[in-house]
Amino acid sequence: MARLALRNLSRNRRRTVLSAGIVALGCALSLVVLGFVERSRSLIQETTVQQFGNLQIADPEFLDGKAEGFAYLVSPAVRAQVEGLVRLERGVVGTTAQLALSGLLAVRRTTAVVRAVGVVPENNILDYNDLVIDGRGLKPGDVGAVLVGQTLANELGLQPGDFVNLTATTVAGAFNVSPLEVVGLFQFSSAEVERAQVFVPLSFAQLLLATEGVDRIVVRLDRLGRTSAAARAIGARLRAAGLALEVRTWDVLSPFYRGLSGFFDLLFGFLVAAVFTLVFFIVLQILTLSFLERTREVGTIRALGTRQGEVFRLFVEESLWLGLVGGGVGALIGIGISLLFNAAKIPWQPPGTVQTVTLGVDFTATAILIPFLVSVFSTLASALLPAYQATRVSVVDALRAV
Repeated sequence: MARLALRNLSRNRRRTVLSAGIVALGCALSLVVLGFVERSRSLIQETTVQQFGNLQIADPEFLDGKAEGFAYLVSPAVRAQVEGLVRLERGVVGTTAQLALSGLLAVRRTTAVVRAVGVVPENNILDYNDLVIDGRGLKPGDVGAVLVGQTLANELGLQPGDFVNLTATTVAGAFNVSPLEVVGLFQFSSAEVERAQVFVPLSFAQLLLATEGVDRIVVRLDRLGRTSAAARAIGARLRAAGLALEVRTWDVLSPFYRGLSGFFDLLFGFLVAAVFTLVFFIVLQILTLSFLERTREVGTIRALGTRQGEVFRLFVEESLWLGLVGGGVGALIGIGISLLFNAAKIPWQPPGTVQTVTLGVDFTATAILIPFLVSVFSTLASALLPAYQATRVSVVDALRAV
């Protein structure tokens, strides 16, 4: 039956090539767009993990932004207990702690409201020193030192070696102010982060707030794919230990990523629907004309004893081969376009960012398989109605067809 289906397709090569070309075009277009979406998603994932780590453990009210006062702070004893439980999980590279505070950064007569994040310098987990583009990063011996974003530094006229004052409220409610030396300028993917956030040593943040606690424990894993499983396992250990702390993954911590990822999914879903509809109706029209022209042929083979189901199967197999060939050619064309696109190394600065990235297309197994299957399925679906109609014609009427 397969050989007969291929022979029938070869009888009208022009129509077959046209149909396969339409399927191939839809498959190639879908592959390139999906590959671009996946590359963009990967870049955003890397940036988000760079900002939040794989996991963060903290008081749930603090993570939800509903905490009042400083009751959410994690004490040194609880921090040590949590880190011990985290180290039991497979794939954990290490942990570190942070303490964030809101304050007023003053430079001469200019002030700016900032979020100062206290980090452990050179912790090899998440210290942000790799973002420094001018000056140096924070060192273990630093106390009154600060890393300032390039955008904020430009607005305040700061450079490494300058001094600023940071004012904050202690856990007891008193005002505290301290001078800081700008030891380095960092560049992040987002201009908003550069403008609103600075980094100081954790010991300085604790000194300014008059506390020994931290607000979160950051966990780094060896693979991004372990994140969800590790979060569930660590969360179960925390509950078993009676600790009222919660584990949040990097994607949950970033509303920006969730919104953008949802937009990407919607964009590709719309594209798949559009390609499916385009291929379905164009191939439907072509196959309908093809099957109508073969009405007399259907009557002849039916008169020789071929059952309706066998004729229907023959037409479906023809469309299946059409979809397989068109989808396969389209996948090869899509890969070729992706390679050319990647070789062009087109620079692009996404909206709201300060770093230029290179546009690219990831032609992974998923990016190839999904467009291929959609192309085959749409071709098969377009053949069902005309194949059914062709097999429902009576043998006498079919033989009379001209």
